[in-house]
Amino acid sequence: MNWLRQAVVLLAIAALALAGYWAFASWQTRSQFKAISELVAEGSAQLRGALTAPPSKEGIAAIEGAIERLQAAHVSRQLAFAGAADTYLAGARTIMLRRADAERIAPQAAASRQALEAHMNTPRGRNDDWIRRATELKKKMDADQVELDRVLKVLAELLAAFPETEKPVAAFAPSATLDEATRAAALKHVQADLKRAADEVTRIGNIVPR
Repeated sequence: MNWLRQAVVLLAIAALALAGYWAFASWQTRSQFKAISELVAEGSAQLRGALTAPPSKEGIAAIEGAIERLQAAHVSRQLAFAGAADTYLAGARTIMLRRADAERIAPQAAASRQALEAHMNTPRGRNDDWIRRATELKKKMDADQVELDRVLKVLAELLAAFPETEKPVAAFAPSATLDEATRAAALKHVQADLKRAADEVTRIGNIVPR
């Protein structure tokens, strides 16, 4: 009967080992899910801040850090979630970078418009200097406006498409993603900026020199 007792002991040991393995696997799954969720939430917070105020270098560095930590993390039991989170955070970072570009270019474009308008409202005079200066200022305004249009249009496209980037992550952790109200408000603001700048260019172009 010794062999029977030994078999029972071995079966008990195997059962304990199996139970331990499944307990450890379950802990790993939960732990990895929590870690990824926290990184997504961190990225969302940085993106939210960049959409409601001018992006900061610190905010951009923070989301880049979140991406790096995600890519370095052990996610063997959450591969689908990790892949979706990586795409989500990369998309959020791109939006933040384009927002930073817009914040940098918009004042330059506004200054160029103002400079041309001020010149157009000065007396034309009797020589070619006025025309030469007007031509220079218009070229500068047009170049700055093209750059501003490009950045704002890209930003609007990114914001409009972001819900599709968000969907795979939201399937795992909906509360960790960017709220729709913030995204929609940011998109509306960018579209308004595009129209405002274009209207200003048209208005300045209609000024009749003195």
